[in-house]
Amino acid sequence: MSKEDKKAKKAAKKAAKAEKKANKTPMDVDVKVTLIRCICAIVCVAIVVLSLANGIGKISDTKLEIAKSVSGESSDDIGGDDGDYTDDGAVADDGTAAADGEIKDDPALTDDTAAADNTAAADNSTSGGATTPAGNSGSSNTASNTGTASKAPSTTAEVLNYYNTATKKVADKKLAFSKERTSVEKKYEAGFALKQFKGTVYKFMGVGDDNKFVKNVTKEDADSYYKYFQASKLTASDVTSAKCTSSNGTYTITIALKPNSSEVKDGKIVKTGNTPLDKCGISAGEKDKDYWDHKSAENIYSAISQVPGCGSANISESYSGATVKAVIDSNTGNLKSLVVKFDFNYNISNVMGSTGVAQGSSTVNMKNFKW
Repeated sequence: MSKEDKKAKKAAKKAAKAEKKANKTPMDVDVKVTLIRCICAIVCVAIVVLSLANGIGKISDTKLEIAKSVSGESSDDIGGDDGDYTDDGAVADDGTAAADGEIKDDPALTDDTAAADNTAAADNSTSGGATTPAGNSGSSNTASNTGTASKAPSTTAEVLNYYNTATKKVADKKLAFSKERTSVEKKYEAGFALKQFKGTVYKFMGVGDDNKFVKNVTKEDADSYYKYFQASKLTASDVTSAKCTSSNGTYTITIALKPNSSEVKDGKIVKTGNTPLDKCGISAGEKDKDYWDHKSAENIYSAISQVPGCGSANISESYSGATVKAVIDSNTGNLKSLVVKFDFNYNISNVMGSTGVAQGSSTVNMKNFKW
């Protein structure tokens, strides 16, 4: 091929290429729009799918919360793994929440105590709030105003407190009961004057069957109840022992009182009153009264001094072996019976130039308390 032919062929190819380039058609606008719409649609579908997934998750959570609430296991009530949560209904005996969710038993509370609460409430409703024995108010055995102790009082303080409370309940209610006091002679030695007046002296002292004191205390005696019964105010310093035994629903309390004395010298009171015997529940007081169970030196002098020439008498009185035995209903704290025994000794002088010694034993028996 000649040189001219090659140039012509090259020029033809170049012209054809230029024509082809010139005739090339760009992408149709509709095709572009369609493509964009397809891409947008894909993106929207993705967004919708994600939104639906999120919405379904929220709906599921909502349904779960509703289900929990209906079943009583909402997040506020479910213990779950929350180690700080404790069932509100489980309260321990010390007022704190119980860790195991169970109500703790109060070791100081028994079925007897719970029953006593009802008994005491009934007593107080009819007694105007009279104190009911609690076993040992102010001690470990206390069931204040419950009417019964969770166990029988054991220490001296507990026994005395229980007994004092039982007698106070009687005095507060002013119960009707029967009373009998007898004093028997053990010894009487006297000079001529006192020997002749033995009957009179024994009347002062309440010795012998003729001077026995018997009284059925009734509601009519409420205003003078102190003449027949007085609430005990014994303390540990007044006794040598105080014990309590339990049997068949009753407590039997036995108290041994310390001995004591009283004295009148030359017609003047030296020592008298407020002895353990005076404080144990029997009746005691001043002046010559037949209803006093314990006759102190002052009581005897009050009687003898009325006799002419006896105003300067010397009287020394003492008691010993005094015991108190009380039977109390252990369920209610109600006193059922009370017996007080003691021995007495009187030395009398400067009475019409005569002296004398009188010894004997007294028993005060109170029973049939009308609860």
